[in-house]
Amino acid sequence: MQSDRKIIHDIQQINSIGIVITDQEHNIQFVNKKAEQYCTEKDRNDLLHVSKQGARHFCVLHLKCEIEVITILDAFLFFIQSTNVQHFWNGDLSHIFLFKDEIKQILDSSFDGVTICDDNGVFLFQNQADQEILEKNCIGKNVRDLVNEGVFNKSATLHVLETGESVSIIQKYENGKKVLVSATPIRDKEGTIRLVLNNTRDLNKLNRLEREIAELEEQNKKIKKELQELKVKTGTQNSIQAHDPKMLQVVERALRVAKVDSLVLIQGESGVGKEGIANLIHQHSNRKDQRLIVINCGAIPEKLLESELFGYEPGAFTGANPKGKAGLFEIASDGTIFLDEIAEMPLLLQAKLLRVLQEYQVTRIGGNKPIKVNVRVIAATNRDLFEMVNEGKFREDLYYRLHIIPIFIPPLRERKADIIPLVYFFLKEIQERYGISRTFSQEVLETFLQYDWPGNVRELKNKVERISLMINKNEILITDIENEMDEGGTGTGNGKTNFDTGAWQREKVSDTKDKDKDHVFQPLKEQIEEFERNIIMETLDQFSSIRKAAIALSIDQSALVRKMQKHQIKREIVYKKNNSPKSK
Repeated sequence: MQSDRKIIHDIQQINSIGIVITDQEHNIQFVNKKAEQYCTEKDRNDLLHVSKQGARHFCVLHLKCEIEVITILDAFLFFIQSTNVQHFWNGDLSHIFLFKDEIKQILDSSFDGVTICDDNGVFLFQNQADQEILEKNCIGKNVRDLVNEGVFNKSATLHVLETGESVSIIQKYENGKKVLVSATPIRDKEGTIRLVLNNTRDLNKLNRLEREIAELEEQNKKIKKELQELKVKTGTQNSIQAHDPKMLQVVERALRVAKVDSLVLIQGESGVGKEGIANLIHQHSNRKDQRLIVINCGAIPEKLLESELFGYEPGAFTGANPKGKAGLFEIASDGTIFLDEIAEMPLLLQAKLLRVLQEYQVTRIGGNKPIKVNVRVIAATNRDLFEMVNEGKFREDLYYRLHIIPIFIPPLRERKADIIPLVYFFLKEIQERYGISRTFSQEVLETFLQYDWPGNVRELKNKVERISLMINKNEILITDIENEMDEGGTGTGNGKTNFDTGAWQREKVSDTKDKDKDHVFQPLKEQIEEFERNIIMETLDQFSSIRKAAIALSIDQSALVRKMQKHQIKREIVYKKNNSPKSK
């Protein structure tokens, strides 16, 4: 006994490892500084709790320590040794190394509950998820006691310890939850079970997730269906971008009428996309494999329009083809003819057109033999035909003949939701056509939304293309827009434009006809070449050699030299720019 007390005294002098000494009732009698460093008072109480269950060699995973308990005389000696060694179990459980904090964090982040019990059924580890499912901290407790206390009705861990086999069972917790527990034995190299790993899943939560997944899948199917319908609506050979509810109704109406051969009258302001809707109707009609012929009734003189539409016989008039000529109604037979700006058709031709629409036959100029035609007619106008009828400028009978299925396309200012998608659509077209990539800042896009766009989609397309070509920046800002519009002749002369306030001035044809005659417009090809020359000059100005400039432009040096020769850019210019006082 005296020797045992001396052993205790000697042990108390050890400072290399943590030492905790208790009496037989597990009341702490001594704690050295190393033990205080390794674990807090709460941690020490947890160690005592585990020891009370009979464990003599264990670790608590949130501590970087392994603990060995020795009984001596009327006391328990706890040897607490820190380890920073990161080991997983390798079959040798003579020493159980601690998991590092990172491993504990991984287990705590698991959606499933994870617990580890020793070969006596004592909880050594319980992750955060398992504590939330069970609503109880079980570290240091024995599963047998928990079953007896009714915390859960049965234990997968006990089944593994009794049978030595893995098992999956459904347990009921005292909090009313039902869980699926899968328990797996972990053996040492002799095959003895030393640990049991449990994986717990909350069946109530799984059932709820399954319902949510089913609902999401149903929503996904609905969205896919809507996207497919939208793809069908907007995937034709035109630039229709239907996102606004008003425009979606137009597209839906056009698709409904596409399957029948009824006459369609498309109405709307200039530039709203009437030809696009006509194209949409044709592409989804039974005539989609035949021709769609487009003719602008306001762009062709009256006499020429008549011969173009109805054709003529040989010798019908001076200068006519000796063999005669088939009109567009004949050529479009079995297909579709689109009569744009129908309001501009002369009254005489309106009478002849009415006969075609009523009898589906044409008579060539200079002929007297009717020719049967099988053609679908789609007409369009930006004018009020009913008002023109009242003014005697349009035939009433033709008006009612055309007005069987009217489709009205709202102006762009009334379908704001289409503006941004159209901008991106045009930017993509510009990138494909010219090989340049442009984006607009949020402020520019918001300004586009505020503007009324009197020229509708056509104006938006022209402005986007013009700005993209004339401003040499990847991201175009609102200040770039203002400067470009001011240079383009629509500014106020003080560096700002009406566009800045969302009200570009409408350029009426009646106000600009004479002015446009005196104004010389530079052809698009020349503007593009000038744009390319400016890019090359600016790039050469920033680099000390042609080779580096070519690399920056992502082209071969030889290609850059050819372009320099084409635009008459001299090496001397580059030298002077790079050696100017500014560059120095």
